[in-house]
Order: sequence, then C-alpha cells, then structure tokens
Amino acid sequence: MQKTDFRNVDLNHLVVLRLLLETRSVTLTAKRLNMSQPAVSRALARLRMLLGDKILLKGKSGMTPTARAESLIDPLASLLNQLESFVAPSAFDPGTTQRLFRIAMTDHAAIIMLPSLMSMFAQEAPNAVIEIVPFTNDTFVQLGSGHIDLILYTDHPVPEGLMTRSLFEERLICLMSTRHPLLAGRENGSQRSLTPEEFLAYPHALVSVPGLPRSHVDEVLARQGLERRIALRLPYFATAAFVCAASDLIVVLPSRVASTLAAGRDLTLVEPPLELREFGYRMVWHRRVHEDPGAIWLRDLVAASVRSL
Repeated sequence: MQKTDFRNVDLNHLVVLRLLLETRSVTLTAKRLNMSQPAVSRALARLRMLLGDKILLKGKSGMTPTARAESLIDPLASLLNQLESFVAPSAFDPGTTQRLFRIAMTDHAAIIMLPSLMSMFAQEAPNAVIEIVPFTNDTFVQLGSGHIDLILYTDHPVPEGLMTRSLFEERLICLMSTRHPLLAGRENGSQRSLTPEEFLAYPHALVSVPGLPRSHVDEVLARQGLERRIALRLPYFATAAFVCAASDLIVVLPSRVASTLAAGRDLTLVEPPLELREFGYRMVWHRRVHEDPGAIWLRDLVAASVRSL
C-alpha cells in the first residue's frame, strides 16, 4: 500500500473541499472564503490529484459530487473539528477539573500557607487534588521532568531555565521556651533581644533544608569570628519548635512560622543579636508549564492565598 506524502498536503485545501462539497460551486466557495475563483479552481485541481478522484462533476444543474466525494463529507467534518481542537489553546475549568497538582515545599510554607490555600482551592476546584511533596536534593530535577508542578522556595539561586514569582518578604527571629533560663525574671521575653553572649551561651536547633547553602545565621557569626553550638539538626520547622518548648534549645526561624508555632504554646519570640538580612519567598516553575492554563491558575491561586500574610 502506497503511503501518502503529507509534504504535498495543504490543510487549507481541506477547508476549500468542505465548502465545495457544501456549496457545489467554485464561485460561492470563492466568495465564502474571500478567495479568487482561479485560486479555488487551483485548489480543486490539487485535491483531485491528491484523492485520485474528480470530486465534483459539471452537469446541467451545476456541479455534482462523485460517490467518493459524498463518502468524504462526514469524515472531513470530523477531521477538521479535530484539527481545530488540536490547534486551539487548551482550556482549563477549575470547577470541573480532577487534576492532581504536586507542590514541593518545606513545612515552613505548609504551616503558614496551606490553610488559606486549601480553603480557596476547595472552593474553586472541588474535584481537584493538591499533593504536597517534601523538598529533596532532586526536587529541581523532578520539576524539569514534570513530576512536580510548582516549588515554594526562598530567594536563593535556582537552576537556569526556571521561572520565579515573588510571594512575600520574611525575616528571622529566635524562638525559645517561655521557661528558658535566659528569660528568668522577664515578664515578656518578646520585648527584648538577646545579647551575643546569651545567644551563644545555649545550644541551638538548626532546621536544614536539602539543597540550601549554609545557614545565614552561621555565615554572619563566622564573619565575626564566632560560632554557635548546634545540638540538633532536623528538616522540620514545627518539630524544632516543639523540641525547644520542652528544652533550653534556641531555634532561629522565619518570623511568620515562628509566630504561628508560638501561638498557644510555651514559646516566645526574641529578637536575635545579629543583623540578619530579610529574604524573599517565591514560587518556582519550569518553562514547559509557563503557559499551561491549569498551572497559571494554580500560581495565581497561591499568590492570592498569601496576600493576607
């Protein structure tokens, strides 16, 4: 069976064919398509060569389709409808979608962002699902492969080819037990800051996120020739807070998550004795989904969910 050389197929001729079969007139087809009659006649000649059939025959009462042409009417309409769907922008309806969205984040973002995000998500996309995946050393690789749709990340550098959008600015603050020896005799520990000597006198918990460089706190201390003692390293912000509530450990956390974790617990916020820079928190996504309607909707929803933070 001889294969068709599709390099010789002009899809515009299929549109001409559909109208020719509908109007059975070169003149009317030319008028409907805003083409000249010679151009339609040339298109008809190419179609006859492609299909190996006369398609339309001249008669006393006008042009009459051949049996082959009659058999093409329904398949041609279906083909053109499929082509229109193929080239049309993909549609996304959050109200009916059952799409699964995977977002990589630490429990920092989960604690302060998920309650608001899920409330909005449930209202707009009641049949869809958000899956939160932990931040690991290969998270950016998974973003590129399409396994992850979105990453919530700090303003540290990201691999080339990724897109970002800022969400909010954050600062660092100390979190410690209200019964900590450094706060003895103080009515409200949140109204004072620690001295460098106090800050270094007790052991610390360090929340370390895979892929992130050395802690900014330790960088600042190192520039002053100082070093704190890390007694606990862990990847969870919430767990670090719970441990500090039951011990004399000090943990330095982003202020929003620290405030949330301290509420209703035996924890208090204390200003650190260091000049620590503020840092940005942002969304990160791959160029491959930059124009995907569903991905755009998700990014807009995440941005909307943090406006009250």
